[in-house]
Amino acid sequence: MTTNYSLTLMPRPGTWNWRHLAQRGALALLTTSLLMLDDWIQQWFTVANQADFELNYFAALLAFNLGLWLSGSRVFVTCILVLLGGMELVQLSHISYAGRPLDPVVLASLFSEFGDVREVALADFGDHVHVLFAVLIPYLAAWWLFMTYMRSDVRRWQRALGVMLVAAGLLSKPYRATYRDLNSFLPGPTRSGLHNSLNTFSFFLVHNVLRGSLHAAPAPVAAIAQPEVVPFASDARHVWLFVADSLRSQHLGIMGYERDTTPNLARRMEQGLVARHGVAAAVSTAASMPLILNAVREPGQLAQIRGLSTNLFKFAKEAGFKTYWISSQESKLLNDVGSRYVDVSITREDEPTRFGRQGDEAILSLLREQAWAEKTFVVVLLRSTHAPYEANYAHARDRYARWPDSHDQPRAERQRNAYDNSVLYLDALLDRMLDEFDRLPGPRHLAITGDHGQLLGARGMWGHNVLEPEVADVPVLSWSRDAPESVSEPMRRAGWISHFEMSRWLANRLGHDVRSPSAIEGVHYVQGKNLYGANTFREVHEGASLEFSDVLPVGHSLPVRPYNPVRSLVAR
Repeated sequence: MTTNYSLTLMPRPGTWNWRHLAQRGALALLTTSLLMLDDWIQQWFTVANQADFELNYFAALLAFNLGLWLSGSRVFVTCILVLLGGMELVQLSHISYAGRPLDPVVLASLFSEFGDVREVALADFGDHVHVLFAVLIPYLAAWWLFMTYMRSDVRRWQRALGVMLVAAGLLSKPYRATYRDLNSFLPGPTRSGLHNSLNTFSFFLVHNVLRGSLHAAPAPVAAIAQPEVVPFASDARHVWLFVADSLRSQHLGIMGYERDTTPNLARRMEQGLVARHGVAAAVSTAASMPLILNAVREPGQLAQIRGLSTNLFKFAKEAGFKTYWISSQESKLLNDVGSRYVDVSITREDEPTRFGRQGDEAILSLLREQAWAEKTFVVVLLRSTHAPYEANYAHARDRYARWPDSHDQPRAERQRNAYDNSVLYLDALLDRMLDEFDRLPGPRHLAITGDHGQLLGARGMWGHNVLEPEVADVPVLSWSRDAPESVSEPMRRAGWISHFEMSRWLANRLGHDVRSPSAIEGVHYVQGKNLYGANTFREVHEGASLEFSDVLPVGHSLPVRPYNPVRSLVAR
């Protein structure tokens, strides 16, 4: 007689019992651990991922995985793993690049600014390739386990229980998003990446996909006295504004930076250029530009923006100026800036070949091609210091790659060097643009700033779109030619200059004085990346350095509360 011994993890078909459920539980424990493994793998490569083990979340994920095993469907499980793995690829990629978890507002911008995201991702792929391994290894291992040991002869009550567990895990977050606000879905740095992803994507699904807009329900705004506008006669013939995307003042040589990144602007200071540290209006281009061009001081003043009551383009038209918007970025940035009052609008979409070939130098050629009117108001939006930094000066590396930017260097040093090189390139470009401006006749006035600053590795964070002091750090430069010295005096006397104060200076050159009744000397505001909906802001106080309040929701009582600074920007 021959005895056949075999060992198998799987029971014979049709013999389900509590022992078999225990086996499913053991397998669920294993796949749960795998689905939490991506955070631990990424932590080998970057300290930006701060995920800790949370017993409550582990138990919830264990129940979810048990549901997958009880469902008895390999196709169903495959679809769920692809969904979760896709979310994690986006989440961990953002952590790797930006140094912080992905939130719903930034997720919305990933779609609306997909071209920018793709460009940066391709340029910096080598720095973040570990994300592929962090996600694919555990998810493929979990998928193999499901495909190998999944039973299809599952009893009806077990299948129903499994589907209920999975549905509860996937649908509970979107359901909460129908009645809870954004603050309930903001990511936690120490939470599991998958936990943060479920929160972020659920809120995005409900408010951006199903309801059509992440900002469908604007937050209440505190009652603030609307600004007063006093027109007066101005002899200005030309008023120009240059805005450089992501320009941070602490990396400008003329602001005391250790590297000589602005030799041409330094020379211009001998000709009367005034340079001051500034406070950005917001942390994204889409929010900052409307706030600048509508001279908005306090957060949440949507009526002021929509009503265009303090719009600089409108002021210019009323004073007889011909108005121009020339931008190396997309035309969508014309939203809320007063485009109805723009006579000449040239954006990236109008000259795709030229901008694709020349980058920001296309701006210079466009300026030279204009037949300027007797009176002009010109807004120029540049991209020379926007990530990926090295792409901006790639055509002239022999002149502008002063500091090493090769990929064999540590990321922090390489990114800092590439950013400084891009500032050096911007300095050279601005110098030629200032030549064009200075050829114009009559009293003429120019302001130069950044729409927001940039994080370059401080506290493990990169980029912008976040309310941090480095993102509020922008330069504000002014230059008046063939004009009385008194015009430049307010800028020379100032310590820090907010975007609102810069806008007010420009409005004065256009023959309008914008007065904010609620303005408090030395108090400024930096808004989050959105103008609408569940936006946030920080209050900024001038002192020996700039002191920033905690992050506050728009609608919080204004103007100013008992103050407790939490972080400072280094003084000049």
